[in-house]
Amino acid sequence: MTRKLILATVLMLSITMVSCSTKPQDTTSSDSNTTTNSNSNTTVEQNEDSNSSSKTQNDTSTSKEEAKVNKIKLSIYTIDENSLEPNQSSTIEVNESLSLKDKLKELSKAVSEKKFNNLSIEVKSIDTVKGKKVATINLTDSGTNKWVTKFQGSTGGAVTANTLIESFLQSNNKSRGEWIDGVKFLYNNETIEYDHVADLSTIQYRN
Repeated sequence: MTRKLILATVLMLSITMVSCSTKPQDTTSSDSNTTTNSNSNTTVEQNEDSNSSSKTQNDTSTSKEEAKVNKIKLSIYTIDENSLEPNQSSTIEVNESLSLKDKLKELSKAVSEKKFNNLSIEVKSIDTVKGKKVATINLTDSGTNKWVTKFQGSTGGAVTANTLIESFLQSNNKSRGEWIDGVKFLYNNETIEYDHVADLSTIQYRN
């Protein structure tokens, strides 16, 4: 009887020890998984922070580059019909780094839109004449003669001629930077032979 009691006691102790040794292992495994997940989340957050920081730096760099682009203002003139004196009516901004010809192209587009109902104004060339830079500007209308109406009448012709000459020479614009010294106009690639706009057929120089 005593032997049976001893065996039963030993068996109970063995079961208790096995149970105690198994439980801590499960806890350790759970803690390990939690730590791994925590480390993984931290890595993702760090990557997101890194990407966000990189994007912010790129945006800042782009803004600085845009801020470095210098602009100059070019004037567009309206001619008073009574005094025939030029008055600045508007301005446009162009990049200072553009070539002189490209600046003239930007100006010709604006003059066409604002003063001549989008009639074509082409910058043909910039040539050196007696040591001075002279631009040749071609007024074109594909044979529709729309420019001809702008050449008619003593007042109308004078307004057309002076608007073109003053706008392209920029004589009163001191912030224009490098610019042409003179300008000459053609009509459909030929010399302009209309009495009221005779000044357009010869080189006009800046004052």
